[in-house]
Amino acid sequence: MHMNIPEAVKLGDTITLSCDYDLESVALYTIKWYKNEEEFYRFVPKESPPSRVFIMPHLHVDISGIRV
Repeated sequence: MHMNIPEAVKLGDTITLSCDYDLESVALYTIKWYKNEEEFYRFVPKESPPSRVFIMPHLHVDISGIRV
């Protein structure tokens, strides 16, 4: 497993968060991203739609480029 998460970001900058994983043929249950202990993104493959974004001030989540 490998995650790409910057430690600090200037206000207004765009970043990409990534999480590469290998479950060795086990089904993925969920991926959740947090900022300051508040969830802002959730991916659950068995839900419809599988991606959910939670509104946070100063944070815009673009799920158009998500690949699974």
